[in-house]
Amino acid sequence: MTKVINLLKNQKKIELSHVETLKESMKDLKHPMARVILEAIIHDSRKHAAIAQALIEVDAGKLPIKLDLDMGPAVKLHQNIKQHVNVEKTMIEKLTGIMELIEDDRVKAFIDYWIDEEKRHHQLLNELSNLIDRDSASLDEYVGLFQKYMIVPPE
Repeated sequence: MTKVINLLKNQKKIELSHVETLKESMKDLKHPMARVILEAIIHDSRKHAAIAQALIEVDAGKLPIKLDLDMGPAVKLHQNIKQHVNVEKTMIEKLTGIMELIEDDRVKAFIDYWIDEEKRHHQLLNELSNLIDRDSASLDEYVGLFQKYMIVPPE
């Protein structure tokens, strides 16, 4: 397993290096659509680095099947997630209102994508909140959430 951990550490470095390289390339970039696409890639690379770190921290699956949270942090996290679920709901409503005002189909495509993302976040946070509320959840349950909402197909 040490080999896997070392490979994940290396992959994390590559992802973070990619972020820095793209950020440098964007310094003089003025075109807003090219910028948003590169920002999305930067975001995904940061997410990939976070995935690598999480796998490193659970020793690439070697930890016991149950991943328990201490009650104090779990309660606070649960409350914060519930608050963000409400924020996501409000954002979906506002974006839907904006969508009704847009006539350009190209702009609608971006807003539609945004709404879909917010809906996915809303559902994911609700289910994560339910897992945290139970005090204990298996690694498989977290993997299931990830596969369901992060568009990672199960094997």
